[in-house]
Amino acid sequence: MDRMNLRRSLLALALALALALALAVSMVAVIPEAQAQSAAAKWPSQPVRFVVPFPAGSAPDVLIRFVGAKLTQKWGQSVVVDNKPGGSGVIGMNTLLTGPTDGTTFGFVQGSAISVAPSTIKGVSYDFNRDFVPVTLAAVAPFVLAVPGDSPYKTLGEFIAAAKAKPQGIEVADNGRGTAPHLASALLGLQSGAQFLEVHYPGGAQAMQATLGGQTKMMVETYNVVAGNVQAGKLRILASLSDRVEPGLEQLPLATSTVPGAVAFGWFAVIAKKGVDPAILAKLNKDMGEALLLPDVVAKSRELGTYPRPGTPDQLAKYIEDDRRTWQGVLDKLNIKPE
Repeated sequence: MDRMNLRRSLLALALALALALALAVSMVAVIPEAQAQSAAAKWPSQPVRFVVPFPAGSAPDVLIRFVGAKLTQKWGQSVVVDNKPGGSGVIGMNTLLTGPTDGTTFGFVQGSAISVAPSTIKGVSYDFNRDFVPVTLAAVAPFVLAVPGDSPYKTLGEFIAAAKAKPQGIEVADNGRGTAPHLASALLGLQSGAQFLEVHYPGGAQAMQATLGGQTKMMVETYNVVAGNVQAGKLRILASLSDRVEPGLEQLPLATSTVPGAVAFGWFAVIAKKGVDPAILAKLNKDMGEALLLPDVVAKSRELGTYPRPGTPDQLAKYIEDDRRTWQGVLDKLNIKPE
């Protein structure tokens, strides 16, 4: 009888030890998770840096500084803008790639650095899907089709018809081979079946002067770049390449009404280096989205020719894939390779 009781006692002790061990293991798993959630809830506890691949004073730089001021008020921590212009955004992307993953450094980058640069610039070392994660689309800047103020073409349809009737094509200015304006113009030509004589200039200023002087018959740029000359009557906009009518641009016809599929715009997004705590990314997505839609931020954005479009990381991921597919198709048609 004593031996039976001893066995029962040993069995009970073994079960108790097993339960205690299981509980201990579960606590080991729960404690780090709880600590991570607690750390994310306290984020940010130090200044947050946004790497911006644009020069100070440019439209995206002004926008993120304006938004950053709102985030500073909300977080009680400074938002620092670190300008890393050049290389079609590659310099900024590389800066972010070598940065920390502790939730102190993010990127406010242009879409072309993600969707186009790796296919046009030799030696780009980053791969977006491998090295980065999407946080939110921030804003878009639709391209417009601008002709000289005295141009005989009053509509995009007339311009397309004239281009089709001219074997060598009509001169269209852009700010460099493989740049977003060049690809937008090429997309319009491919979708419409028109032949454009693409004239590549070293920058937007030279493309503007060529169009104002009549050496080129049209230029492709974002609205804020041409707005001053449009208001002065020196340029006239035939159409917007946006996918929707933007507030303040209701007077501009959409190119898609004449050429289906003719949609092109610059866009800016918040991204992070892979490895940042997902809870921190979720909080950044929420706070950035709310800040971008504040009335005074929307008004400032419109002044800059950009239009806020915050969303989820998954939406941005799909946007990037669609954008890549579109522009890779254009690059392939133009036979543009990394150089």
